[in-house]
Amino acid sequence: MLAFIRLITKIGIPIILGCLISLYLLPSNNSYLFTCKDALSKRVKKEFIDTAKDWTVKVKKINVSTHGNTNKGKVVRSRFIATELGIKEKLIVIILGQSSLSVALNNSIGEYIPRLHVFADVSRIDPDMNTLGNLSPYKPNGQHAHIHILNGISNLTFHENYDWFFLLPDTTYVNPFELMRLVNGINWNNPTAIGMSDKEGKCLLEAGILLSNPAMQSLIQQRHICNSVTASSDAIALEMCIHHATNLSCVRNYQNKQFRWWKVEENNRVDSSIHESISNLSSNNIFNQSLTVSSLLSDLDARSLHNHFVNVEIDLMEKKISGLSDTIEKLTFDDGAPTWPIGINPITKPPNRYLSPTWEYFTESYIFKNNPVENRYPLENDDLLDVKEIIVAARRFIEKKFKITADFEGESLNHLISFNHEENQKFTSLLEGEYDFSTMSFSKLRQGYRMFNAQRGMEYIVDLEYSFFTNNGGEIVPIRVRLIRPIHRTQLLNQVPYVKEDTDLTIVIGVQNHIEMEGAVRIINKHASYCSIPTFDENRKTLIVVAVRGLPGNYFDDITRSLDHLRNKCKQVSTDGAIVVLKDSDTMIQIAAMNEVVDRYGQQMVYLLLSPHADYSKEFMDRVRINTIRHFQVFFPIPFVQFNPLVVNADKIINNLASEHENVQDSFKQDINEDELSLDLLVEDQELIKKILAINELYPIADNTKEIIVHKDFGFFDTNDFSCLSLYGSDYLAVRKRIEEKGKMYDLSSLFLNIDDIHFLRTIEPLIKIRSYTRECSEEFSKHDLERCYASRKMSYGSKAQLANIVFTDLAKLKTRVHLFL
Repeated sequence: MLAFIRLITKIGIPIILGCLISLYLLPSNNSYLFTCKDALSKRVKKEFIDTAKDWTVKVKKINVSTHGNTNKGKVVRSRFIATELGIKEKLIVIILGQSSLSVALNNSIGEYIPRLHVFADVSRIDPDMNTLGNLSPYKPNGQHAHIHILNGISNLTFHENYDWFFLLPDTTYVNPFELMRLVNGINWNNPTAIGMSDKEGKCLLEAGILLSNPAMQSLIQQRHICNSVTASSDAIALEMCIHHATNLSCVRNYQNKQFRWWKVEENNRVDSSIHESISNLSSNNIFNQSLTVSSLLSDLDARSLHNHFVNVEIDLMEKKISGLSDTIEKLTFDDGAPTWPIGINPITKPPNRYLSPTWEYFTESYIFKNNPVENRYPLENDDLLDVKEIIVAARRFIEKKFKITADFEGESLNHLISFNHEENQKFTSLLEGEYDFSTMSFSKLRQGYRMFNAQRGMEYIVDLEYSFFTNNGGEIVPIRVRLIRPIHRTQLLNQVPYVKEDTDLTIVIGVQNHIEMEGAVRIINKHASYCSIPTFDENRKTLIVVAVRGLPGNYFDDITRSLDHLRNKCKQVSTDGAIVVLKDSDTMIQIAAMNEVVDRYGQQMVYLLLSPHADYSKEFMDRVRINTIRHFQVFFPIPFVQFNPLVVNADKIINNLASEHENVQDSFKQDINEDELSLDLLVEDQELIKKILAINELYPIADNTKEIIVHKDFGFFDTNDFSCLSLYGSDYLAVRKRIEEKGKMYDLSSLFLNIDDIHFLRTIEPLIKIRSYTRECSEEFSKHDLERCYASRKMSYGSKAQLANIVFTDLAKLKTRVHLFL
């Protein structure tokens, strides 16, 4: 009790004291605070104006749903837009499989129709049928097959996704082309059953049954009626089910379309099978227009029928194309005539003479091409085969028109070559009535022209000589024929992936002498200067590998210093360098370098093989990554090759020393005889070299290491140069085994020829340049490589205008005008 009193005293006394102090400090009603508050209240009441009479209260009622979790205003959309718009596939073919004939039908007609599905009894499925991806097996369990098939159609929702349903057994072949023409020409929105019917109106499954979507919907909804159907076979049970559930009878004619069924007579003759009698049946137009054919006895029957109907369809399409072409030719056009051939862009008129197309002239022995180095070539290899095909096609066209028996053998190329009938008619009509064509015989090819048009194809004009016997003896008459290989008849590649992959890049430079070592040092220093440019190769690992062979150790000092400089400048962009020492061998330096580098650094990255004389811009790395595709494409850029700087400088000196009113060529307009001119033209190479050096002594080259300018006076795009390429390491390993077969090569381009999996990309690339150097053309190269090497070496001296300017300039007179040099 005493403890309780002490506790109350400790707690109660402070509380009582706190209350007394609060009451003492609290202001009274007469204080200033309460006085101001009352005054403010009175003033507010005086200034208040009641305006409620001008307002009306509108209460918006909100519909309260009994379900608290209902999403208000949400629109339920279909998963697919086709479902929302009611778009369905046109057709599905359902096969009642019983044997491997289902596989034969699937392989033959499956690619020509939107969908094909096979239902088969589990006990009848053999290993061949088990490979089908569109097979639905079922177990009969003592019931007819139609019960399980209709349940399967319902479970797979086929009845909701197709306009037409074609049911047939695997012993019946259906012509997919006639079937698609039938379903595309009739409406599906009415309950319809199309096919052959018996006396009771039931559809015959053997002939095939075509059901519209409403008919199939009714069949699926009323399929429970079919559970009590009993029949001697599954086919008859399905026929009865369709008749009772849909209350439809099969019609043979519907909307001006006819259902045609061809049934092969069953007898014991040896040729009773379809594949043995197909040759006789092919002459029957009714058979060729049949929709279904039964009964199939073997897979060979199905394949034979399919091949026959494919040929029938091809013939029908060719007739339609021919008729359409004739119709177009009879129409009037704004420009006066239709395009030839039909469906190909017409010949465009060049805007000026500088853009006129260049034709290649050919005879029976030579062809003259548009080549600045040498334009006459012997007619051989592919060019010879091309000309022979054109001659055969032109002869066939002429001799068929004049009903002459051909004295040659050759495949008809009408499917590859088109003839300008209108223009050819002008030449052949001149001969009619003047000559006896029975005495006409082919003599030879007089001449021909060909030109490639990127929008049309390869065009030809050939003049053939024919001999005629007249009363005055033999006479040779030329006949001109114009032909074309249309480009639309060629096969284009599938869509090529266009991806700039941020993959690692390894630059490989092969070096085997001190000049190439200087070029490698120049490349490394140039690449190091790019590292200071923002956004250059960020987040990409780049490795520059210099593969050295046959050089002493003192040559490595410059390359080592350049690599150290590269590492210091390119720390932020993950760029590094390395030196690889190759063993001494006779192997081509590019091959030896790639073999060593790919084996050392792996096959998953892109490798860029550069010539030591190369000079590239910073954007070239992006071009390499874009144009190099793993297991698909290698990239061989066409570089800009620099002319010999001495030749360019000599030409510049000559042009600058020529006065404004005097041309260097004017000195050759004086009267001179042909012998003196010939001697000047046949100047020896050593004399020309001495002349070039002497001219350069008048005004030496200031700096040959500056940037190469892409201009016709400083170089050219060398289509024979394959020194630079980019590829994946795995693609190189795939073709490395072909090196031994090729022997000594000029470059690596021949390794990738005639390969189906890897494509060869060849494009003009102004971002990669090759500095002037001396090309070594070995006699061990193949004939084609040796010709390319000689052509590149000749073209790299200088342009024709520059060389001619030097040859025809009098050196003595030139030196007298040195004081005029600007």
